[in-house]
Amino acid sequence: MLSFLKPSSMENDQIYILGLRPFSQRVNKIMDIIQELDKIPSHTLLLLKKALGSQEFLKEIYSPGLNYFTYFLTTHSSDGMIYQDKSPQIIERMLTNNNLEKFINYLFLACAKYGITLQNKVELIEGSFEIPGFHYRIKLKDYSNFQACTIISSKNEIAFLVDDKIIGTVITTDDFNADFQVTGTQISFIRKPYDSKGMFDFELSEDSISQCLSENFNLLNVRNSELADNKLKSISFTPNDILFYESCLNTIKDVWPEYYLEIKGHIKLIGIMDTDAFGGFTTDILPDAIFISHHPYDFMWVTENLVHECAHSRLNQLFLIDPVVLNDHEERFKSPWRKDPRPMKGVFHGAYAFARVALWLERLYSVYKDNKILNRLEFVEGQLKEAIEVINTHGKLSPLGEHVFEEISSVIKTVPVVS
Repeated sequence: MLSFLKPSSMENDQIYILGLRPFSQRVNKIMDIIQELDKIPSHTLLLLKKALGSQEFLKEIYSPGLNYFTYFLTTHSSDGMIYQDKSPQIIERMLTNNNLEKFINYLFLACAKYGITLQNKVELIEGSFEIPGFHYRIKLKDYSNFQACTIISSKNEIAFLVDDKIIGTVITTDDFNADFQVTGTQISFIRKPYDSKGMFDFELSEDSISQCLSENFNLLNVRNSELADNKLKSISFTPNDILFYESCLNTIKDVWPEYYLEIKGHIKLIGIMDTDAFGGFTTDILPDAIFISHHPYDFMWVTENLVHECAHSRLNQLFLIDPVVLNDHEERFKSPWRKDPRPMKGVFHGAYAFARVALWLERLYSVYKDNKILNRLEFVEGQLKEAIEVINTHGKLSPLGEHVFEEISSVIKTVPVVS
């Protein structure tokens, strides 16, 4: 039987694939504009358009940063509504602040992997720059006074040129974030915080992500909004911090391996935030990113919140392909998790996330017989029962929403009372 509460390995996951459609449409619209501007050789453009028809290539370039950047380039919002822009507005944005070059840079790693030759200039800041998706900051030695560097992709290779002279090359046979070789002595790499397998970024290093969070702060689930100066900054990572968050992910992998596969298959950024303005949040405009505040060495809190925020991210995928909740957004209802009344969509989101948290805590208690886990499970179950009653009484749901709600409700019946 089809389950939306059950974790997915994300391989050939139809919800995820359908959720990529808006992103794909925005990318293809931008490629049409690039063709109109004649900024990429026609044969390269043809190869890129063909590659974008492949789900594998699309998933390769899909990232929180590029997802929002394409959203920023092709749409605008007014009075809470989102509008698709026409070519003149998109062209104007793309020719401002090097946005065209920034967009092309997002394609480099995928182009290198698929053997598509792409050339672009990157802006140098004190002789260094970043390629989106690459877990290292690239430093060009003795080039701190230069303004730009040219990068060129080819099969499993990216070359760096200054004044038309190749000063170094990165060569790999598989993943640019795994083992790679460097030719040339004028390049060094500064490792950015990420897990040892190169699956998850832990830091907000892309400008477009910081821009997104800043411009959409009013849409985020930030409860202490008065803490405006303490909200959107990554922690300064130490090696111990990285080991700690890796160990939290490994705990999920050991206790609930199916859930770990969903996180691994969908989430690309786990932003560890230096803030006390919130515990954690997701946003549908960064669908493959989750954000949690820094709670060093609190394994129980961090693992639960990773499970919780990933659940919100998964449900956001469903909302991309189905309304799920049909209540008017202006309606407000009691929520067990907030003092202020919430839209039904918010109550439903909370119920879905805490249903998964209850299943997580059940599994965690079966491995670690700690009364703190049991007490937390009982507390979460109580809140979940309240939310289920609110949805059952006031919720207007689509057929898909009804199906998901049945699964949420079944959690209370299936989670045993552990003594």
